[in-house]
Amino acid sequence: MRLSENASNQKIEYSFSSMYNRNNHNFKYRENGDRYIYIMLSKTQTKFAKCIRKIGRQEYNHAAVSLDDDLSAVYAFSRPQHNAVLLGRLVRESIERYTLGRDGEVPVVVFRVPVTESEYYSISRIIENMLDNPDYMYNLFSVLTYPVTKGFATYKAFTCIEFVAYVMSKIGYLQEKPYWRYKPDDLLTELDEKIVYRGDIRKRMSAEYTGPDYFAPFTWAFMIKSVTTMCRLIARTCNRKYH
Repeated sequence: MRLSENASNQKIEYSFSSMYNRNNHNFKYRENGDRYIYIMLSKTQTKFAKCIRKIGRQEYNHAAVSLDDDLSAVYAFSRPQHNAVLLGRLVRESIERYTLGRDGEVPVVVFRVPVTESEYYSISRIIENMLDNPDYMYNLFSVLTYPVTKGFATYKAFTCIEFVAYVMSKIGYLQEKPYWRYKPDDLLTELDEKIVYRGDIRKRMSAEYTGPDYFAPFTWAFMIKSVTTMCRLIARTCNRKYH
Protein backbone atom coordinates (compact mmCIF):
# COMPACT_ATOMS: atom_id res chain seq x y z
CA MET A 1 0.00 0.00 0.00
CA ARG A 2 1.28 3.46 -0.91
CA LEU A 3 -0.01 6.41 1.09
CA SER A 4 1.59 9.27 -0.82
CA GLU A 5 2.43 9.24 -4.50
CA ASN A 6 4.31 12.53 -4.21
CA ALA A 7 6.08 11.96 -0.91
CA SER A 8 9.53 12.25 -2.46
CA ASN A 9 8.97 14.81 -5.21
CA GLN A 10 11.05 17.52 -3.58
CA LYS A 11 14.01 18.66 -5.62
CA ILE A 12 17.18 16.69 -4.86
CA GLU A 13 20.23 18.91 -4.73
CA TYR A 14 22.73 16.67 -6.46
CA SER A 15 23.22 15.50 -10.01
CA PHE A 16 24.10 12.27 -11.76
CA SER A 17 25.36 11.45 -15.21
CA SER A 18 23.43 8.90 -17.25
CA MET A 19 25.74 6.23 -15.86
CA TYR A 20 27.40 6.32 -12.46
CA ASN A 21 30.29 3.92 -11.95
CA ARG A 22 32.05 3.40 -8.64
CA ASN A 23 34.10 0.33 -7.81
CA ASN A 24 32.49 -1.58 -10.68
CA HIS A 25 28.96 -0.87 -9.42
CA ASN A 26 26.78 0.69 -12.08
CA PHE A 27 23.74 2.83 -11.35
CA LYS A 28 21.74 3.30 -14.54
CA TYR A 29 19.26 6.07 -15.21
CA ARG A 30 16.89 6.26 -18.14
CA GLU A 31 16.59 9.65 -19.81
CA ASN A 32 12.92 9.16 -20.64
CA GLY A 33 10.02 6.90 -19.77
CA ASP A 34 8.67 5.47 -16.56
CA ARG A 35 10.90 4.61 -13.63
CA TYR A 36 10.73 1.37 -11.71
CA ILE A 37 12.56 -0.38 -8.93
CA TYR A 38 12.41 -4.13 -8.45
CA ILE A 39 12.08 -6.05 -5.21
CA MET A 40 12.97 -9.74 -5.16
CA LEU A 41 12.03 -12.26 -2.48
CA SER A 42 13.86 -15.57 -2.56
CA LYS A 43 13.94 -18.94 -0.89
CA THR A 44 17.65 -19.59 -0.57
CA GLN A 45 19.19 -22.87 0.49
CA THR A 46 21.87 -22.02 3.05
CA LYS A 47 21.55 -23.49 6.54
CA PHE A 48 21.07 -19.99 7.97
CA ALA A 49 18.28 -19.31 5.46
CA LYS A 50 16.48 -22.52 6.35
CA CYS A 51 16.81 -21.59 10.03
CA ILE A 52 15.33 -18.14 9.37
CA ARG A 53 12.36 -19.62 7.53
CA LYS A 54 11.75 -22.09 10.33
CA ILE A 55 12.06 -19.51 13.12
CA GLY A 56 9.93 -16.93 11.32
CA ARG A 57 7.51 -19.45 9.78
CA GLN A 58 8.09 -17.84 6.41
CA GLU A 59 8.00 -19.15 2.85
CA TYR A 60 10.70 -16.70 1.76
CA ASN A 61 13.73 -15.67 3.78
CA HIS A 62 15.63 -13.13 1.68
CA ALA A 63 14.80 -9.75 0.15
CA ALA A 64 16.78 -7.63 -2.29
CA VAL A 65 16.35 -4.53 -4.42
CA SER A 66 17.38 -3.75 -8.00
CA LEU A 67 17.17 -0.69 -10.23
CA ASP A 68 17.27 -2.70 -13.45
CA ASP A 69 14.59 -4.67 -15.29
CA ASP A 70 16.97 -7.57 -15.99
CA LEU A 71 18.13 -7.63 -12.34
CA SER A 72 21.70 -7.21 -13.53
CA ALA A 73 22.54 -5.38 -10.31
CA VAL A 74 20.86 -6.72 -7.17
CA TYR A 75 21.59 -5.28 -3.73
CA ALA A 76 20.85 -6.69 -0.29
CA PHE A 77 22.09 -6.81 3.27
CA SER A 78 23.89 -10.11 3.22
CA ARG A 79 27.21 -11.78 3.91
CA PRO A 80 30.05 -10.64 1.60
CA GLN A 81 31.24 -14.24 1.29
CA HIS A 82 29.73 -17.61 2.07
CA ASN A 83 31.94 -18.23 5.11
CA ALA A 84 31.64 -14.72 6.51
CA VAL A 85 28.19 -14.83 8.13
CA LEU A 86 28.98 -12.20 10.76
CA LEU A 87 30.32 -9.67 8.26
CA GLY A 88 26.97 -8.97 6.61
CA ARG A 89 26.46 -5.55 5.04
CA LEU A 90 24.96 -4.07 1.90
CA VAL A 91 26.51 -5.93 -1.02
CA ARG A 92 25.91 -6.43 -4.72
CA GLU A 93 24.78 -10.01 -5.16
CA SER A 94 25.62 -12.46 -7.93
CA ILE A 95 23.33 -15.28 -8.94
CA GLU A 96 25.87 -17.70 -7.48
CA ARG A 97 24.93 -16.50 -4.01
CA TYR A 98 21.44 -17.84 -4.58
CA THR A 99 22.18 -21.09 -6.42
CA LEU A 100 25.32 -21.98 -4.41
CA GLY A 101 26.60 -23.57 -7.58
CA ARG A 102 23.88 -26.21 -7.49
CA ASP A 103 21.33 -27.23 -10.10
CA GLY A 104 18.19 -27.11 -7.96
CA GLU A 105 15.50 -24.49 -8.42
CA VAL A 106 15.66 -21.33 -6.32
CA PRO A 107 12.10 -19.92 -6.06
CA VAL A 108 11.76 -16.14 -6.24
CA VAL A 109 9.03 -13.53 -6.47
CA VAL A 110 9.78 -10.25 -8.27
CA PHE A 111 7.80 -7.03 -7.74
CA ARG A 112 7.97 -4.05 -10.11
CA VAL A 113 7.29 -0.79 -8.27
CA PRO A 114 6.71 2.48 -10.16
CA VAL A 115 8.56 5.50 -8.79
CA THR A 116 9.08 9.11 -9.75
CA GLU A 117 12.38 10.32 -11.14
CA SER A 118 13.39 11.96 -7.87
CA GLU A 119 12.44 8.81 -5.91
CA TYR A 120 14.56 6.71 -8.26
CA TYR A 121 17.56 8.98 -7.71
CA SER A 122 16.92 9.02 -3.95
CA ILE A 123 16.97 5.22 -3.75
CA SER A 124 20.12 5.14 -5.88
CA ARG A 125 21.72 7.56 -3.44
CA ILE A 126 20.82 5.37 -0.45
CA ILE A 127 22.38 2.33 -2.12
CA GLU A 128 25.46 4.30 -3.14
CA ASN A 129 26.06 5.57 0.40
CA MET A 130 25.67 2.16 2.07
CA LEU A 131 27.20 -0.14 -0.53
CA ASP A 132 30.20 -2.08 0.82
CA ASN A 133 30.41 0.43 3.67
CA PRO A 134 31.72 -1.47 6.73
CA ASP A 135 30.05 1.03 9.05
CA TYR A 136 26.73 -0.62 8.13
CA MET A 137 26.14 -4.09 9.53
CA TYR A 138 23.69 -6.94 9.40
CA ASN A 139 21.11 -6.64 12.20
CA LEU A 140 21.67 -10.21 13.34
CA PHE A 141 20.04 -10.05 16.76
CA SER A 142 16.86 -8.55 15.33
CA VAL A 143 16.28 -11.51 13.04
CA LEU A 144 17.32 -14.15 15.57
CA THR A 145 14.97 -12.80 18.23
CA TYR A 146 12.09 -11.93 15.88
CA PRO A 147 9.64 -14.53 17.30
CA VAL A 148 9.93 -12.77 20.67
CA THR A 149 10.83 -9.14 19.89
CA LYS A 150 9.11 -8.82 16.48
CA GLY A 151 12.25 -7.07 15.31
CA PHE A 152 13.99 -3.90 16.47
CA ALA A 153 15.98 -1.05 14.95
CA THR A 154 19.72 -0.85 15.47
CA TYR A 155 21.93 2.07 14.47
CA LYS A 156 23.31 1.55 10.95
CA ALA A 157 22.25 -2.08 10.91
CA PHE A 158 19.65 -3.84 8.79
CA THR A 159 18.48 -7.29 7.93
CA CYS A 160 17.73 -7.86 4.25
CA ILE A 161 13.99 -7.26 4.67
CA GLU A 162 14.55 -4.30 7.01
CA PHE A 163 16.63 -2.61 4.32
CA VAL A 164 14.01 -3.22 1.63
CA ALA A 165 11.22 -1.98 3.92
CA TYR A 166 13.35 1.04 4.89
CA VAL A 167 13.88 1.96 1.22
CA MET A 168 10.21 1.45 0.40
CA SER A 169 9.11 3.56 3.38
CA LYS A 170 11.15 6.46 2.02
CA ILE A 171 8.98 6.57 -1.10
CA GLY A 172 5.60 6.16 0.56
CA TYR A 173 5.16 2.36 0.60
CA LEU A 174 5.03 -0.04 3.58
CA GLN A 175 3.70 2.56 6.00
CA GLU A 176 1.54 0.25 8.11
CA LYS A 177 4.27 -0.41 10.69
CA PRO A 178 7.96 0.42 11.35
CA TYR A 179 10.35 -0.97 8.75
CA TRP A 180 11.96 -3.33 11.27
CA ARG A 181 8.64 -5.08 11.89
CA TYR A 182 8.29 -6.42 8.36
CA LYS A 183 8.91 -10.02 7.30
CA PRO A 184 9.62 -11.09 3.71
CA ASP A 185 6.20 -12.73 3.29
CA ASP A 186 4.46 -9.47 4.28
CA LEU A 187 5.35 -8.11 0.85
CA LEU A 188 3.27 -10.81 -0.80
CA THR A 189 0.22 -9.05 0.63
CA GLU A 190 1.41 -5.44 0.68
CA LEU A 191 2.70 -5.46 -2.90
CA ASP A 192 0.64 -8.27 -4.44
CA GLU A 193 -0.51 -6.12 -7.36
CA LYS A 194 3.13 -5.37 -8.24
CA ILE A 195 4.17 -9.02 -8.79
CA VAL A 196 5.60 -9.55 -12.28
CA TYR A 197 7.36 -12.90 -11.89
CA ARG A 198 7.23 -16.13 -9.86
CA GLY A 199 9.61 -18.97 -10.59
CA ASP A 200 13.24 -20.02 -10.73
CA ILE A 201 15.79 -17.24 -10.28
CA ARG A 202 17.82 -18.42 -13.30
CA LYS A 203 15.01 -17.38 -15.63
CA ARG A 204 14.81 -13.85 -14.22
CA MET A 205 18.13 -12.66 -12.78
CA SER A 206 21.06 -11.84 -15.03
CA ALA A 207 24.12 -14.08 -14.56
CA GLU A 208 26.49 -11.54 -16.10
CA TYR A 209 27.82 -10.21 -12.80
CA THR A 210 30.05 -12.62 -10.88
CA GLY A 211 31.69 -10.38 -8.30
CA PRO A 212 34.37 -11.46 -5.80
CA ASP A 213 34.96 -15.14 -5.05
CA TYR A 214 31.90 -15.93 -2.95
CA PHE A 215 33.33 -19.27 -1.81
CA ALA A 216 36.72 -17.97 -0.70
CA PRO A 217 38.06 -19.92 2.31
CA PHE A 218 37.59 -18.61 5.82
CA THR A 219 40.78 -16.96 7.05
CA TRP A 220 42.16 -15.53 10.28
CA ALA A 221 41.47 -12.07 8.86
CA PHE A 222 37.79 -13.04 8.55
CA MET A 223 37.88 -14.33 12.11
CA ILE A 224 39.29 -11.09 13.49
CA LYS A 225 36.84 -8.97 11.49
CA SER A 226 33.95 -11.19 12.59
CA VAL A 227 34.81 -10.82 16.29
CA THR A 228 35.25 -7.06 15.91
CA THR A 229 31.98 -6.72 14.02
CA MET A 230 30.11 -8.78 16.60
CA CYS A 231 31.42 -6.59 19.42
CA ARG A 232 30.35 -3.44 17.56
CA LEU A 233 26.93 -4.91 16.86
CA ILE A 234 26.43 -5.89 20.51
CA ALA A 235 27.34 -2.35 21.58
CA ARG A 236 24.92 -0.81 19.10
CA THR A 237 22.16 -3.25 20.01
CA CYS A 238 22.52 -2.42 23.70
CA ASN A 239 22.61 1.29 22.92
CA ARG A 240 19.55 0.98 20.64
CA LYS A 241 20.37 4.21 18.82
CA TYR A 242 18.21 4.54 15.72
CA HIS A 243 19.36 5.63 12.24
